[in-house]
Amino acid sequence: MTREVRYPARSLAADYARSGAGIGVCGALLGLASPSLAVGVPAAAAGLLFLVYFARTVCRQFTRIMWDETGIRARGPLGADIRWAELRAMRLAYFSTRGDREEGWMQLRLQDASRTIRVDSDLPGFAELARTAAAAAASRGLTLDPASAANLRALGVA
Repeated sequence: MTREVRYPARSLAADYARSGAGIGVCGALLGLASPSLAVGVPAAAAGLLFLVYFARTVCRQFTRIMWDETGIRARGPLGADIRWAELRAMRLAYFSTRGDREEGWMQLRLQDASRTIRVDSDLPGFAELARTAAAAAASRGLTLDPASAANLRALGVA
């Protein structure tokens, strides 16, 4: 059975708001304040980073993630297909937003010989996808790094 999911509008709306606010503040600094070079260059660099974040959010909005017993597919602007039989690497990373590591998100990175698919934990069915990918990695004899193994355990995947 093929599972197909998209990133939820709630998480995309928050990403759009953050990127828009960052671009707006940086643009205001550059446009209204006539900053010196010491302020203008960092403001322009920060504005460019927020623009990249905005573009990443647009890509996520138009991407569908599908997986089944044969592999995973990302359909959208930066689409890719990875067959489980060709999986070469799997990494499950945790990114904390607080010093006590109580809040944050996970990112699953899957690679074959030429492509990489990254999926964030706010995607519906993320734990199920991680379980499927871990099973594929185990069947291929891939060794996971200790952090990925610990993050899988935290998701409830043995």
